[in-house]
Amino acid sequence: MNIAETSMVLAKIQAFDNRNVDDATTIAWQEVLEPHTVQDALEAVSDYFRVYSAWIMPAHIVERVRAMEEDRVNQFKNGCHLNPADEDRTLAGAGWSEGMRALHRAVRTGALSPAAYAAYQDGTQPLEAFLGRKAIK
Repeated sequence: MNIAETSMVLAKIQAFDNRNVDDATTIAWQEVLEPHTVQDALEAVSDYFRVYSAWIMPAHIVERVRAMEEDRVNQFKNGCHLNPADEDRTLAGAGWSEGMRALHRAVRTGALSPAAYAAYQDGTQPLEAFLGRKAIK
């Protein structure tokens, strides 16, 4: 999540609790929320305020986002593996770990659903190209 997206999250929070948001607040929140997607953070804010009226903190958002990510990962009963094309490409170089990290991030963030993962496994495109093609559709 970038600083502009963090501002969007804080604007939504501000609509609920009338907090004052300044540049320092945005920067501090961005440091905590940066690894997560804006879509997940916005959903976490809504989920929080459906249940609580107390002041929300970044940890509340991160806790909810991690639960969302865990739910997505749990949809993949047999785990996730690079497709044969990516396996060959990464084994030829030193990029296997980076490829696996990218794959797991795509699953956690929802960029790769179980159905999309099956299509990726059946195809010959590298993950990066597959995710780019999926975003264009």
